[in-house]
Amino acid sequence: MKNNIFILKTIDTEIIDQLVSIYDSAFNKFNFRNWSFKDFNDLINTGAHIFYCIYDNIIVGFTIVRFDQDSSEIITIAIESSYQKKQIGKSLLNYIINRPEFEGHLILEVAVSNINAINFYKNFGFKKIGQRKKYYLVLKGNKVGKKIDAIVMQLQKSSVISVL
Repeated sequence: MKNNIFILKTIDTEIIDQLVSIYDSAFNKFNFRNWSFKDFNDLINTGAHIFYCIYDNIIVGFTIVRFDQDSSEIITIAIESSYQKKQIGKSLLNYIINRPEFEGHLILEVAVSNINAINFYKNFGFKKIGQRKKYYLVLKGNKVGKKIDAIVMQLQKSSVISVL
């Protein structure tokens, strides 16, 4: 699937609109804040790398990463809900950890309620290094106003497990 992964280098309204929709599809069940066109625009303008995956001739997932020499950060990985469990997330993460820009270690935050994502990252060798109390705010549903903890996870470049 590596050949189907592309980098968004400039503001492209059509692609960003699709990424907004994918983000909503992937994370709507958690009732957190949806991301907007402006959020993606701001990320691109501040140096974040957006990699997106095309499958069946449509964009089905993406990841956003900030690369730094010592510590890079995965801001998010989102897969269209109907395309989850089809190895797309694995392809995107393998693509990131094999980028020459990735040195040192890679960190991310994930909601404690997102068990599938936590297990996904553990399979790649990510380890829990901390927890952020009341990090995510629930904005919809019957738990409006509740705050959910985030687990902080890290992957050392030297301990990368490539999952096929």
